[in-house]
Amino acid sequence: MSPTPSSKSNASGTWVGIDLGGTGIKAGRLNEAGGDRKRAEAETRVHEGPEAVVGRMARLARELGVQDHLGVGVPGLVDHAAGLIRKSPNLAPLEDFPLRRALAQELGLAEERVHIENDACVAALGEHWLGGARGLTNVMMVTLGTGVGGGLILAGELFSGSTGLAAEIGHVIVDPAGPLCGCGNIGCLEALASATAAERRCVAAGLGNSLVAVCTRAREGDVGCREVLHAVGLDLGRGLAAALMLLDLDAFLIGGGFGAALDLLRDGIEDGLLERTYGRSREQLRLLPAELGADAGWIGAAKLGSRT
Repeated sequence: MSPTPSSKSNASGTWVGIDLGGTGIKAGRLNEAGGDRKRAEAETRVHEGPEAVVGRMARLARELGVQDHLGVGVPGLVDHAAGLIRKSPNLAPLEDFPLRRALAQELGLAEERVHIENDACVAALGEHWLGGARGLTNVMMVTLGTGVGGGLILAGELFSGSTGLAAEIGHVIVDPAGPLCGCGNIGCLEALASATAAERRCVAAGLGNSLVAVCTRAREGDVGCREVLHAVGLDLGRGLAAALMLLDLDAFLIGGGFGAALDLLRDGIEDGLLERTYGRSREQLRLLPAELGADAGWIGAAKLGSRT
């Protein structure tokens, strides 16, 4: 998929987006100016099967006043042409299910008016529209949570690549001798700098298994906690360096639950970036916090769905 089209919406009024997660569905509506927001949520209960999940998504969309288009963000690899999820560990029962067609039929929409995209990509789109990436031309959003996700804005447009795999920064190999990643490769960024990886490193350092507690202690000055988080940030910066050198980005936008520790990770990230790049000074590195929190996904999905 090339840069997502940016033609003007043919619709007006209410835009509706859905952020489909492994445990919960977040949905919302807003207007073309980003105001008049309303939110709705439901449990995913993916074990009940694809049709039940689609039914819950459609119910939320109707409650929010869906008009003639809908955007959906999903965790996993998306087949844009077929309108379905090819691979998603958290939504395995929905893999290869005709999600776009089923939603369109359930809501009485034309199939081409339902847009499906990776959740990190729609979060990046939301942040670029109304959040921390406003006004930036080339920016990568990095989500730090159970894994490490990425969404890419190039020349002001969402870019997901020819097969939807652009910005899968979590699976850039940082250390070929590093730990095994869930994807099957060795030393991926996700295996070194996700919240899950950070917790594992805290345990190995004898700091306990609560990343929240380690961050609190680090802010209070605990040297051991600060050292572990610097090491995590260093590996994160080393991974992000590949994107910086390839794309000459304006900034990285850091989000996700673990992204709230950006203040503790920043020095390490900058050190890693400077170690593996050239032509940039520390003052030129821009690491920005995401601003929309849990709303980024559905807001970006609504913006995606408004495009024709």
